Amino acid sequence: MRICLVAGGTGGHIAPAVAVLEKIKEDKFFITSKTRISEKRFIKDLEEKNLEFINVKPIVGKGLRSISGFFSAVSALQESFRILKKINPDIVIGFGGYVSGPVCLAGRILKKKVYIHEQNSVMGFTNKILSLFCDKIFVSFDKTEAPSYAQRKFVYTGFPLRNKFKEDLERGIDAKQSQNSYKICVFVSGGSQGAVGLNKIFVEAIERIEKNLNDLKSKLKIIHQTGDMFFEKARDFFSSWDANVFPFTDEFGFYLGLSDIAIARGGAGTVFEIAYARKPALFVPLPRSAGNHQEKNPKYLLGDACFIIRQNEKHKFEINFYDLLTNEKLRQELESKLRNIQVEDGSFRILGFIRESG
Repeated sequence: MRICLVAGGTGGHIAPAVAVLEKIKEDKFFITSKTRISEKRFIKDLEEKNLEFINVKPIVGKGLRSISGFFSAVSALQESFRILKKINPDIVIGFGGYVSGPVCLAGRILKKKVYIHEQNSVMGFTNKILSLFCDKIFVSFDKTEAPSYAQRKFVYTGFPLRNKFKEDLERGIDAKQSQNSYKICVFVSGGSQGAVGLNKIFVEAIERIEKNLNDLKSKLKIIHQTGDMFFEKARDFFSSWDANVFPFTDEFGFYLGLSDIAIARGGAGTVFEIAYARKPALFVPLPRSAGNHQEKNPKYLLGDACFIIRQNEKHKFEINFYDLLTNEKLRQELESKLRNIQVEDGSFRILGFIRESG
């Protein structure tokens, strides 16, 4: 059996594809795009012989931008045919991003088995289209919002977790246990793209809370993944703090293991990884995310085992963050609730289904 996975764009699409890829014992191939830095960050450890690249742009906007996207899609479809004929896979699995569209369509025309994976609690635009002709749809959430024609094809698998994430998490937990520190460690991450709005809320909250807790600096350890746009501002602001500030890390699991509190957006990968690590968390969803999925993801998976704060609710964020910092009992209550939420590596369910289906 030869299996081809395809994903592109953000880490939210690429990371689960890599998680499945690394567990495939059969012949395997990975197709992604060349257009964004996320691809380079997540595929740098993959073997070149298993990698193929396609140039594709979204068909969005008006005028020349839309026309450019259309011709890009046509060219990408031709390129997809060429690659799939060369590697001749039995199965194509799309994990999202614009690159998944032409590859999965080419796979269907070439009469391959075509599966897609929906990471979020609300089905995205590309997957809605692909669901019209794919064989099955693997979903991370047992109740994923989607058109009725798509729901009939659902196979609940959960979210695929990378080996590196799980290994880094254990390493971070071990490192934390070996430390003789009374400080509360807060890990802030906006995902692979960074999050300027989230970063601003966090910095402003720290600034205000410090006025009420004069010894805050001595009690707090900050780990802050800022993204490229906010890095210098955060670095300068936290220059006198016990803080580790960086634009991007491929050791999300390690820093999550070190932390007592996590603050993040609400992308599916981040939500599942925080739930797997059982860390008390504040989620600040990306405003206007498609179908409001970044608010629904933590709500559907974690319920009242976390805090969900909209980006314009700065006062609420400050109150909830202050409570988590100062109330150890509250953190313990959240940890207890998180222990009752079972999060498994969805990679094995996906591959198990494929192998059983032949």
